[in-house]
Amino acid sequence: MLDFADLPYKFVPPKPSALLISLTQLVVGKLALPSKRHLVEDLEIRGLDTFRESCRKDTRFLLLPNHSTHSDPQVMFEMTRRLGIKPSFMAAYDVFARSRIHAWYMQRTGAFSVDREGSDRKSMKCATNIVVAGKYPLVLFPEGNVYLCNDQVAPFAEGASYIALRAQKTIGTDQPVYAVPVSIKFTYLEDVREDLRQIVDNLARQFDTELDRSADFGIELMRISTTALQRFLQQRGYTSPDQAAAIDDQINHSAEQIITSLEGKMKLQVPPDVDLTGRIRRIRAAVHGVRTDPDREPDHRAASLWADEAMLALRILGYRGGYMAANPTLDRVAETVARLQEDVHSRIFRPLGKRRCIMQIGTPIDLRDRLEAFQAQTRQTIGDLTRDCEAAVQGGIDSINAENDAPGAELF
Repeated sequence: MLDFADLPYKFVPPKPSALLISLTQLVVGKLALPSKRHLVEDLEIRGLDTFRESCRKDTRFLLLPNHSTHSDPQVMFEMTRRLGIKPSFMAAYDVFARSRIHAWYMQRTGAFSVDREGSDRKSMKCATNIVVAGKYPLVLFPEGNVYLCNDQVAPFAEGASYIALRAQKTIGTDQPVYAVPVSIKFTYLEDVREDLRQIVDNLARQFDTELDRSADFGIELMRISTTALQRFLQQRGYTSPDQAAAIDDQINHSAEQIITSLEGKMKLQVPPDVDLTGRIRRIRAAVHGVRTDPDREPDHRAASLWADEAMLALRILGYRGGYMAANPTLDRVAETVARLQEDVHSRIFRPLGKRRCIMQIGTPIDLRDRLEAFQAQTRQTIGDLTRDCEAAVQGGIDSINAENDAPGAELF
């Protein structure tokens, strides 16, 4: 997995410059997206009319996209440019810690930091104030991390819903705050199969094996991935799965021991009818509850470790054959290879070929309709909104995929 800098946290507030935001949007759309770093040749945005009908000039709203690749912030910049919006972004503190110049620039483009290691009430308050002010609409990625699993939305964390509902509570019912789901789908426009085979062969040799080119590529990819998985588990003190077991059984065993450990530490009851992904969703919701509870401040440091472990379990489940084997498209295979590359080397790699990005803006959710419930049942209302936004984003991705005729949609 990508490493994050272990640095003392200091909140970095936004200092937006309308001029610099506009220049950045222009540069990103015209130069950055087509560059080798992103290779986005075509960007299509759907749902513009529905969005404009609800979210007029003075309307307050949050944009809540999935976080499927490292190009998501850039395509959100371009989307907001086309909408005539100057956005603000919540970003991990590591982004600001790269250099003083980088931090200065990020602040002027409307970004502010969030602490991955604690509750960060300053960041949450800042986010709420931005939404209430309405000048720079807020972009949040509720998945909280890049999972390289574009066709399947990871469980949303509840922070975005908390911020949105808190902003609506501050404003009252006179004016709406909208939560706007945004579905982002990247698909390859070129055949990159041979490049993928070479990458996997190179990775395999790092684990004293090699790619069998005569075997099914998907099976080989899973075999090599589980070999890498053993290393990740051993580094964290977990036991390795039985190598003779089916690949999905190995993956489920690996994720389940992390999930079970977390549930024990957090004293969570396990309903019998909830699958592993659902159990991770419950863990992330509980972590959010700890981090936003000032009375549980002694537990905030532990909660940050629980959040990281939950992310690891979620990443592991992403290797299950159910995602790739159920529909082994070029896009899904490429994502799995990219995830393996990233997990082994702890760094980001460029896409292998030209891509198209399709964005679907979902129906804005008027939070005035949920304000009474939020005041009466805060936790339940936050959870309901989170699940509704997650489902809307997944529905948008499914709709895009149903019409995708690019090479990336072809079976590997």
